[in-house]
Amino acid sequence: VPGWDCHGLPIEHALLKEMKLDKRSVKDIPAFRKKAAEFAQRFIGIQRDEFRRLGVLGDWDRPYMTMERGYESRILSAFRRLLGKGYIYRGLKPVYWCVTCETALAEAEGEYKDKKSPSVYVALPVTKAREKELDGAFILVWTTTPWTLPANMAAAFNPDLEYVVVEVPPQSEGRGPRYLLAKSRLEAVLQAIGRPEHTILGSWKGAHIAKGLRYERPFGEEEGVGVLADYVTAEDGTGVVHTAPGHGADDFETGRKNGLEIFCPVDGSGRYTDAVGDLAGRHVLKDANQAVLERLANGGALKGEREITHSYPHCWRCKNPIVFRATEQWFLSVDREGLRERLLKAIGEVRWVPEVGRARISAMVEGRPDWCLSRQRVWGTPIPVLFCQGCHEPMVDDDVLNAIEDRVARDGSDFWFADWGRPVFLGSDSGDLEKKRIAEWDQAVPWDFMPEEVHCHKCRGRVFRRETDILDVWMDSGASWLGVLEPRGELPCDLYLEGSDQHRGWFQSSLVLAASVEGRAPYKAVLTHGFVLDDQGRAMHKSLGNVVSPQEVIDKVGADVLRLWVALSDYSDDVRLSAKLLEGPTEAYRKVRNTWRYLLGNVCDFDPAKHARAHGELAELDRYLLHRLSELVDAATKAYTEFRYRDAIRLVVDFCNLDLSSFYLDACKDKLYTLAADARERRAAQTVMHACLEALVTLAAPVLSFTAEEAWAELRRIHGELGSPERLPESVFLALVPKPEPGWRDAALAERWGLLQSVRASVHKGIEGLRAAKTLGSSLQAKVVFKGQGPERTVLEPLLPQLPEIFIVSQVEFAPGNGTFAVGVEPATGVKKCARCWRWLADVGGDARHPELCARCVRQLASA
Repeated sequence: VPGWDCHGLPIEHALLKEMKLDKRSVKDIPAFRKKAAEFAQRFIGIQRDEFRRLGVLGDWDRPYMTMERGYESRILSAFRRLLGKGYIYRGLKPVYWCVTCETALAEAEGEYKDKKSPSVYVALPVTKAREKELDGAFILVWTTTPWTLPANMAAAFNPDLEYVVVEVPPQSEGRGPRYLLAKSRLEAVLQAIGRPEHTILGSWKGAHIAKGLRYERPFGEEEGVGVLADYVTAEDGTGVVHTAPGHGADDFETGRKNGLEIFCPVDGSGRYTDAVGDLAGRHVLKDANQAVLERLANGGALKGEREITHSYPHCWRCKNPIVFRATEQWFLSVDREGLRERLLKAIGEVRWVPEVGRARISAMVEGRPDWCLSRQRVWGTPIPVLFCQGCHEPMVDDDVLNAIEDRVARDGSDFWFADWGRPVFLGSDSGDLEKKRIAEWDQAVPWDFMPEEVHCHKCRGRVFRRETDILDVWMDSGASWLGVLEPRGELPCDLYLEGSDQHRGWFQSSLVLAASVEGRAPYKAVLTHGFVLDDQGRAMHKSLGNVVSPQEVIDKVGADVLRLWVALSDYSDDVRLSAKLLEGPTEAYRKVRNTWRYLLGNVCDFDPAKHARAHGELAELDRYLLHRLSELVDAATKAYTEFRYRDAIRLVVDFCNLDLSSFYLDACKDKLYTLAADARERRAAQTVMHACLEALVTLAAPVLSFTAEEAWAELRRIHGELGSPERLPESVFLALVPKPEPGWRDAALAERWGLLQSVRASVHKGIEGLRAAKTLGSSLQAKVVFKGQGPERTVLEPLLPQLPEIFIVSQVEFAPGNGTFAVGVEPATGVKKCARCWRWLADVGGDARHPELCARCVRQLASA
């Protein structure tokens, strides 16, 4: 069941760009959403055609789309169930916020990249302390985000660290300034601010110094306070952490623990609000830092400044830096009802390919915070919560949520965004009081699809405002098991397959939802792969001009070559692609296709039902090939089931090249072309070739899909002409890989033929030497002479009649005598070339009726 994630920022951004609008310019939201759906549908059509051309099988006429009403209803069903189980809550806390996209992000949507930032030391005057040494002193704090200083509420100390007050020499008349900081950071910090000389005036543990400490905040009239926090370290900075509860996860927890104000004077676009006076309007990632530093410098609080490069979170959509910003959001708690432990247990029950994926996602789940579900956009599934206009409490009544689900399933979710500025009235109009309330709210939109008599449980009001946020699109994709698998009764599915970045994305969102609702993972196994790079190992970007388009490759060499390149790649790591790197798969494909063509050409008169020879009637060469085929089928099937696609298709390619083209088919040419059509030896070879063809085509079909189907159709045509079209299914994709017969495996035979193969290699080496010396042309001009004794002779002597065929020579002799076994190759002498089989034999011309033929060819003509 193919499908598309349709909602989210990429489409919304692309459409806004196409319409030359920004988010605030969108007034008619339902109309915009309709255009977004059309935009998505347009690319779905393009991608569907591309997937079909690539050979991807699927029910393409009935895909799932996350923007469809039925799927949206399923997403809301997941939300309702999670809300009912107590996993979802609304709260104020700092979240990743993209000021470019103007929306909250989940932690998984932040990717760390290097960023240049100001590294500054700021002195905060102490106003109250328990120790007299701190009178008139300054707390030294360090930060790489000066723009957060207007939100400062506290200075955090580690309870177990030792802190000192030091006095540095004055730069003019009077007493020098005194600074409070961690003793272990003393030398590095004073050196950084250019005041290395100092005198220590006092020393205390952080647990003592923070108690009762007050200081002047860098901005604002109220005082900041000293607090304790275990996360404060002496690895960098001053050992005293500037704490802004509205702009950091640790800061927020510290602020909540100490009753601090959660102050966040930054709006959704990243600009200061009026709460910070004349700094209002400054952008926190553009000009706010400079404005703050100028204010600090003018007041004498800035003690040191330099630029550093450090790792900083960026939005994985727009690639711009993000900020922590405290706002009211909807969250899914991973610690309620023992969910985190259940997630880790489910991870342990899943097979991860490669195995390192288990440790990776486990570490992410162990350390992940609550999932922020809110997004401040319009192209997505709405959060189906209503807030009472009277008491502002959210309506989380199950009947109401069910009614919204049903309406979405029937009409889609656009109704939620209609008359966006107006409240809604629920239930029937049952009295003058309700009429009065409707009038007060400027003729609220009536939602008559709601259960009658529904009202706010706290104040009994019936007028509500709608939640304006949409659900995180990871909930859309994370609910795919609910939208696709559950209705089909196929939960859990066999495999989730995606890139390695999805341990924090689709794999995890699916796991969280399924474990919350169903108590288990939605998949039995998870396979992750790397990314495609160019031949120099660089990521592909249009700006670099190094993008290799799948369609370009298909147009040049065909879809199956691209599919073969994929299958032959080591997907556990990033893979490189270029025209040069496609040459290997192109050549491998050509050899496989030519082998199949040869096999098809030589079974054109072979009906297995009529002409197949029993295993006991086959020559050793034929039985050996069936033994090798049995090994191939077992090994390739095992590789497929273990997701080792590279091994599976490599086995097929090597069998075509080594076992067939370079060995068996060469050895069979003579009997295929010179014996009578129904000769026992020829039918035996066809029996083996047909078995190989059927097994190879079915084994390769998952990779060489178009070629396999083409070969299968030709094989069916042959059977049809011979009267047995029903033997094979209509398509190769409806066929099972043929199971080898138990009798095909013969270890003793394989051991003998392994020895014979080494002798064959020596024979070919000798022939090539004579060719290089211009002594021989064709190998059929050669005679092989085996000398001496050894296990090789024991194996070869019983096969003497077959050896010329196996070695593709005209004569094979065993010389008498002892000594070490040796292989000799020399030109055949005292012979003539048969015009029909091309062998050089002594009996050519023995029949006057056919003076140019050998005796065997004469017999074949006579029996024809």
